Amino acid sequence: MLNTLSIMLIAFLVIYIAKDLFLITKLRNYRERAKKADKERSNSDSIIEQANDAIIVIDIVDGRIHQANPSAAQLLGYEIQELKKKSLFDLHPKEYLEKSSRIVADVWEKGGLIYRDMPFLTAAGELMPVECSAKVAPFAGRPAIVIYARDIRERLRMEEEIQVQKGEIEQKNKDITDSINYARRIQSAILPHQEDLKVNCPQSFVLFRPKDIVSGDFYWFTKRGEWLLVAAADCTGHGVPGALMSMIGSNILNEIIKDKSVTIPSQVLDHLDKKVLETLKRSGEDEVKDGMDIAFCALDLQNKRLEYAGANRPVVVIRNQKAVEYKSDKLSIGGHYQVEKKFTDSFVQLEEGDTLYLFTDGYADQFGGPSGKKFKYKNLLTLLQSIQHNNMTEQRVLLEQAIENWKGSNEQVDDILVIGLRV
Repeated sequence: MLNTLSIMLIAFLVIYIAKDLFLITKLRNYRERAKKADKERSNSDSIIEQANDAIIVIDIVDGRIHQANPSAAQLLGYEIQELKKKSLFDLHPKEYLEKSSRIVADVWEKGGLIYRDMPFLTAAGELMPVECSAKVAPFAGRPAIVIYARDIRERLRMEEEIQVQKGEIEQKNKDITDSINYARRIQSAILPHQEDLKVNCPQSFVLFRPKDIVSGDFYWFTKRGEWLLVAAADCTGHGVPGALMSMIGSNILNEIIKDKSVTIPSQVLDHLDKKVLETLKRSGEDEVKDGMDIAFCALDLQNKRLEYAGANRPVVVIRNQKAVEYKSDKLSIGGHYQVEKKFTDSFVQLEEGDTLYLFTDGYADQFGGPSGKKFKYKNLLTLLQSIQHNNMTEQRVLLEQAIENWKGSNEQVDDILVIGLRV
């Protein structure tokens, strides 16, 4: 049996050994943590050392540089040890001191900041434009600011070059637009004044909406004896190429009617086709596909007679809310030399209150509506029938509102031309 003294001695030894074991375990854990921290610090230092961007760690209180990597030293022209003797404020021009302090405060308040309006001052005294990303991070047990800086001289040079090129492009666009606007003035001068149509037919309108500044659609009218001659034409293309064709077509019509005194619609189109082909053949090309589709009407308002011929464009007469379409020949003006063409006439006896319409395909082909589809020819006829109780001035407004509502935010896809005349 152990006596009391022996028991006490054994208990003391157990306590002593346990204490030593605790201290040994604690020391081992501390060493492991220290070793892990050294490894992490070594890895972090390695990453910083190898980074392409300049990295500078500064004290959040006085801006003193705690650490800098080789990229930072190379960027600023210092040795690393020289750089560590400086503060962030030594790297900024003196006139930027207040702004520099404000940036440090902003980084501390927001936890991070990206800025490019604060240049660095190199060892040679040159201003170095940089883009900086700064954030708050712990360093040696206290908060610090880590700044990642990138040389943006090349970027600024490219941006400046882009701005120069942008300015040149904008100037060229302005010159082109000015030229096209001038072309619009010429085209407007060639086209007859819309108000002149009302002189000969008070109940009439012209809805004319070019897709671009100038138009490939054109309207034409004149009075010869008892006949009011009216045409709606759609030339190949739109914009400048279409506008050139429209001016050719308009001038040729003037020549046919005024110089040759031809007024029968089919004969007008025969002459127009031949003259367009002759004009375009002068370009020297073997085959010219440019041309136009056209509806041509001769209207005797006093005797209510209509003579009509068309090249791929119909004329529609609405009487008592019912629409009657007078179809055209399936031929174009111009286009192909080898096609034998002969246009035909339609003769219509009109009644008082009849309304006739000539139009190009731009209105029906406009995309829009809830499904982004074409307006379509059938819907155009339905719309024209629905507005017959309105006078012609009101009809023009209603047609323009309808197509604008249908188009919505979609781009206008083609020139739009609608001519309406009421007997």
